[in-house]
Amino acid sequence: MFHFSRRTLWLIIFVTIPLIVVFNLVGQEEGVVSEVVEPQAWFLDDLAVSTDERAPGRTLWTVDLDQARQLRLTITQDLIPTEQLDIAIDAAVSTSRQGGQFQVTVVNPADTDALQASVDFLQSWLPDGDSRSVVLSGDLDDDRMAVARRLLEPLLGEGMVNQVAPQPSLARLRSPPMGTNEQLAFLLWVGVLQQRLSGYDPQVRWDHRAETSQVLINQTLSTDLFVPVTEEELEPVRAAYTASAEQRSRSAEQIHRYLVTSAVYDLPADFLVSQQQRLSAITLADVNAARANSQP
Repeated sequence: MFHFSRRTLWLIIFVTIPLIVVFNLVGQEEGVVSEVVEPQAWFLDDLAVSTDERAPGRTLWTVDLDQARQLRLTITQDLIPTEQLDIAIDAAVSTSRQGGQFQVTVVNPADTDALQASVDFLQSWLPDGDSRSVVLSGDLDDDRMAVARRLLEPLLGEGMVNQVAPQPSLARLRSPPMGTNEQLAFLLWVGVLQQRLSGYDPQVRWDHRAETSQVLINQTLSTDLFVPVTEEELEPVRAAYTASAEQRSRSAEQIHRYLVTSAVYDLPADFLVSQQQRLSAITLADVNAARANSQP
């Protein structure tokens, strides 16, 4: 049982949201003999994303993952809850911030009653606001979507405005808006920059908590790092991202994260599947434009 203290932000979790995610399989520990359970995966091209706007600024996003063993539910909004509540539900609960919004995610077994209990908790705990997105993924039917749709109705908790304090960093580069070609070119430029910094053992991390995403680097950046990118430098970075984009299967967790990103940044539904085509359209000139626009 968890206890959430009033007027504190409980369990703040920094979660990165890479646009292209490599589907990693973790091997078993040596010497441990157990049954191997194949991870569930779905093809991006087969996904059918649906949206249901029941009130202005309040939308339910759903994707049906046939025979998924879990139901994932995320609600994202401007306000942060401040009430103290006890959780007694059969779900894993986590919080995060993304795109200037507060998020809470519950992961239930694929059971409608368990989902109902999670929604009851969220309705009691979360504060009401003008805008809200609800994202539900898993093995869905009409009953489960109707349960999630209740979160588009008025909520009962107390809250405060979400504020994001800047992360400490020696250098920071501001990203173009999420989902744009400029942002994808910027992603490739950051890959080239990491190559140029490789001899300095850099720590390069994304911060997506505020409305504008940033890349944080643990060292100052000299002007000689911003010379024009060559095709030879860009090729290995582009090849790595292209290889990842060509792998069309994704786990349920990855697909849910993609859908949450689409909801937060109001991206089109085909954002989930069009990464490969958009990546192939990015030119060396686009990457150099991103480099020039990001100079500190």
